[in-house]
Amino acid sequence: MKKVPQYKLRCKKCNKVFEEISSIDDRNNIKCECGGDTEIIIQPIVTHFFVPFFHPNLTSKPVYVKSKAHLKQLDRKYNMTSYY
Repeated sequence: MKKVPQYKLRCKKCNKVFEEISSIDDRNNIKCECGGDTEIIIQPIVTHFFVPFFHPNLTSKPVYVKSKAHLKQLDRKYNMTSYY
């Protein structure tokens, strides 16, 4: 099965923005409903970078959790809330 990308396009004639599924070969031949030529809108790629977070009540050293009971004990000690 061939994967076909979905493009976000803008009509050069009426400025309508729409999405169209098309093969890579046909991506430049897509027309708007009004008959105008289209241009592909390049969208930014969302990336998430890991940023270490240190709770203000903790030191900058990592805290190693041995069990759920130990985690609850650390929650009480450092006045934190965990969801595990």
